[in-house]
Amino acid sequence: MGYTYNNNGENPLKTEWIENGFSPETNEWAKSFGEDLTKKSEKRRPLTTGQLRKFFGKVKQIEVDFDHKKRDIPTLEYLLDYSVGRDKKKTKIVELSEQLIIAIKFLSQNITNKDIQIYYKNFVKIFEAIVAYHKFYGGQESANN
Repeated sequence: MGYTYNNNGENPLKTEWIENGFSPETNEWAKSFGEDLTKKSEKRRPLTTGQLRKFFGKVKQIEVDFDHKKRDIPTLEYLLDYSVGRDKKKTKIVELSEQLIIAIKFLSQNITNKDIQIYYKNFVKIFEAIVAYHKFYGGQESANN
């Protein structure tokens, strides 16, 4: 297999996908990551659809009014940290946070780059793929499962 996510810290999200756009490699990674988020591990429960969509909603709000809201990109990091901190059911929000913060830090460092809107759209596509594969592999509405 190619570049797939594994929860050992290997094969993280690549910032080059944000710069250069969605590719078959990106899709393969998003597929494996989305699937991993639906599986229970020794320490964590699967990520719920609600947790995923709540944060995805914030990302989409920035995209819809990008010219006025691009300066909100750095706030996405603390919103993820907050979600991790309030996760009493010990879900895989930690794993989601670890991967998305790679992208958020890259985007935050490039806010003044002339291509920032393209980069952000590429990030949104990656996140959309994660959401889609999470649902495809059986992402649950609640962590009671």
